[in-house]
This record gives sequence, C-alpha cells and structure tokens, in this order.
Amino acid sequence: MQTRHLADPGLGSGRVAEAVGVSARHLSRIFQPTGVSPSRYILEQRLGKARQVLADPGSRHPTIAEVAHCWGFAGQAHVTRVFRSRFGRTPGESRPLVL
Repeated sequence: MQTRHLADPGLGSGRVAEAVGVSARHLSRIFQPTGVSPSRYILEQRLGKARQVLADPGSRHPTIAEVAHCWGFAGQAHVTRVFRSRFGRTPGESRPLVL
C-alpha cells in the first residue's frame, strides 16, 4: 500500500472508494472477507507507521504530537488513546531507552 496519503487526516473509506471508482458500500464489501473495515485498515497502517518512527533509535526523536500530525491522527491525545488500545502501551513507552 502506498503511504503518501496516510498523513491526510481527511483520508477515510469514502475518499478511498471515490479514488478507486467504487461506492463506499462496495469498498466495505471488498474488505469484508478480511474482517477489517477500510477505516480500521487505514488506522492500522497509521499506527504501524507511527510505531516504526517511535521505535527507531536513529530517528531525530520527534514529539508524539509531531508523529500524530505526520501520520494523520487528530492529535496527540488521539494517537495516544488508539496506540495504547492497539499495542497495550503509550507511544512514549514504545520509544527506545536513550542513555
């Protein structure tokens, strides 16, 4: 999957469906066998990218708010809530220890 649009907070199943020329309902039916909705798939992709950035010991250590903005989350509180729900820890707890 291309990730260039994940930073767009307006990206959702409706926009994806429009971009590929199908209805949102049809897009949902396409995703149905996977057990994941299009919206959940987008969220999972964003969470995975955020986790990669946060876990990278060579990164410039962006703030949680910068990571949230970079990957299309509504803000720091939103990314923290969904990150904890998905991974069982906060974004800050997922950073490598810096000695």
